[in-house]
Amino acid sequence: MFRYADANLREFWEKRPLPSFDTSTIVWSIRQMTGLASALSLIHTFKVTHALKVSGCGEKRVQKDAILSVSDGEEIFGRHGDIKPENILWFHDIPECTEQEGILQLGDFGLGRFHGRDSRSNINPATVTPAPTYEPPECKLHRPVSRAYDLWSMGCLYLEFITWLLDGTSGYEFSEFRAEMSIANVNDDNFFTITRDEQGGLDAKVRDSVVTWVNNLHSNPKCTALIHEILDITMDGLLRIQCKDRYHANYLHHLMKKCLSRAESENDYMLKPAPSTKKRSNGGRSQSESNVLDPSKLVPKRHPSTQEDQIVSLKHFSGKRDLLQRTAGTPGMKQGKSVTWPATNVAREES
Repeated sequence: MFRYADANLREFWEKRPLPSFDTSTIVWSIRQMTGLASALSLIHTFKVTHALKVSGCGEKRVQKDAILSVSDGEEIFGRHGDIKPENILWFHDIPECTEQEGILQLGDFGLGRFHGRDSRSNINPATVTPAPTYEPPECKLHRPVSRAYDLWSMGCLYLEFITWLLDGTSGYEFSEFRAEMSIANVNDDNFFTITRDEQGGLDAKVRDSVVTWVNNLHSNPKCTALIHEILDITMDGLLRIQCKDRYHANYLHHLMKKCLSRAESENDYMLKPAPSTKKRSNGGRSQSESNVLDPSKLVPKRHPSTQEDQIVSLKHFSGKRDLLQRTAGTPGMKQGKSVTWPATNVAREES
């Protein structure tokens, strides 16, 4: 049995069409965005403490004070593969949550994968159907898919979260605003556009309408220094065409914690309107550089593009697909209680 969520994030937004732009709402929102980054970091760097090579359930018996060892190569590395508002669950009142407004948790691991070092590349791409709106460009460019896949999707989610925070559900026009006809003559609302290079091969760029929308958010009368920071984090380290240019999940968490800490201690940083008229060009950084983006010596910043980190190649999926579409037989992940899976923003099995 799983905990019953009160709503998903999309429904949460719809029930609050015009949120108050005040201390409690902003702090709660940034805490949840930071918590989701923490959840993703946990998934991407998941390590087990129990031995994996056990032939059957209950067959391995040890004394209660014994330690089950994990051999080299048995560490688990995860990828969610389907981050979107419908898969962010909202729980209003659960024991481990002290937030008055509840907590958001990353759930629905129907497309998630957890693999040991030796097996994580052996995935049949035919069993994976991502949500097309939030999928990164590598899917349509026939490029290898790594854990950086999730960082693009998180960037899409962050832009929608900030849109709701500034404009409420009236910001839903964002989907229509960025919709355009693809080179396959399909009307889609992706965050990128597939293009052709000089040799006629496939390439991609962040959609011009997305860049325009972000510029409009920067110039929103409510926009504060905090919002500028998060928009810059999103565009500089998440919505990047090349996987190697995207932040690691743990570096994203590091940056979001810095934003949250400053917001909780500096009221002007969080609440004082500071709309900017400076524009971001497509393919370039904002003219108002962010101090929070200074590299950290303690946390790796970018995703590696090594062969080891390339988890799976997804074939090109054509045509309009429903956001909740699944292929038959897609395996689900069942995660029971474990000391290695703490109460965080990752939705887990209750019992």
